[in-house]
Amino acid sequence: MRREEPAPVPVAAPIRWWRLRPWSRNHLMRPSDRYEATLILLIAAVVLLLIPVAAAFGTATHTRLEHQTHTLRAGGHHVPAVLLEDTYPAPDIPDYALRPAGTQNTARARWSTPHGERTGAVLTDAPAKAGQTVTISVDADGNLAGPIPDSRENIVLAVTAACGVWALTAGAVLLAAALAHTLFHRNRLRRWAQEWKQFDIPPR
Repeated sequence: MRREEPAPVPVAAPIRWWRLRPWSRNHLMRPSDRYEATLILLIAAVVLLLIPVAAAFGTATHTRLEHQTHTLRAGGHHVPAVLLEDTYPAPDIPDYALRPAGTQNTARARWSTPHGERTGAVLTDAPAKAGQTVTISVDADGNLAGPIPDSRENIVLAVTAACGVWALTAGAVLLAAALAHTLFHRNRLRRWAQEWKQFDIPPR
């Protein structure tokens, strides 16, 4: 008596990842689930597209800052100023926030302009006595000018601006996505509760 061979076990065909389309082939998904999946894909695409936009904004910011630096260098000039008092350590207050790095001395001084003499607090690289002459930077109108930023500072500001724009816009998009996800989730829970309530009703 010949032994019967066991029936072959069916083997599932391999699933190809490029054929997976859960929002179109999964018949258990509701329309709201498909909308949510599509929304997630759109949000990911928008966040990625914001990167070149932020880079363009950073480039434009750097160009503008370089133009401003060139204008300041072209319009400013150096003039002699006579100290009216002995220098003293510059206080850490907003009035002296434009002082260059390493400058810690200040004093009132007088300098000549095409519109008359001007007086103001100037900064010095080293302690000095009243009556000494120092060189200061003024603009075309004779007003005391602050330090001119260099190219490295402009690059740092441009990169910071680009990252800030991307973070703010991406954050706004993600916040809207989180709000939409919350609404979809609440709607899903409400529909599930209704279906479970109908399932618990005994048949007549």
